[in-house]
Amino acid sequence: MRRDAVLSTWLERDDRLSTRTTRLIRTRTGRLVAAVIAHTGDSVAWLLLGGLLVAAGQGTGQAMGLRIVVTAMLTGLVSGVLKLLFRRPRPGGPRAHFYLRHDRHGFPSGHAARVWGLCVTLAPLLPWWGGLLLAAWAAAVSTSRIALGLHFVSDVGAGFLVGCALGIVLLIST
Repeated sequence: MRRDAVLSTWLERDDRLSTRTTRLIRTRTGRLVAAVIAHTGDSVAWLLLGGLLVAAGQGTGQAMGLRIVVTAMLTGLVSGVLKLLFRRPRPGGPRAHFYLRHDRHGFPSGHAARVWGLCVTLAPLLPWWGGLLLAAWAAAVSTSRIALGLHFVSDVGAGFLVGCALGIVLLIST
């Protein structure tokens, strides 16, 4: 019984913090900017970019392309399996309509897992400032998913952990 009360309290706090984050964007322009930022983390775009780099590249470009493809596929697979295991619904609301129809579960965030996995696997191939920009981008994508009402804070936090862990595993295995 105590465990249920702790979980309930934690979920209520997560919901309140997530709701506060959605208030960060109050204008139509703000929502548009957040949506554009969020979509820069879409898997299709990254798989296409990675495939192009593998096909056309040599050396670092080809290595980046291979890391992008493997990271995007692995983070998608793992976050998808975890979503099926946990089955935590998304926050809902009018902006989540597309996602509620096609991907009802939000825990962990696949976008957060993907962008943080990419950050970890690509940063070693970039200058220090490139890694820093990549981390800032990953944080912006992750925050935009919450601000748009598509994920709870804990969904994105779990995606961060999944992405970083898988990125480290991929770096170690190469």
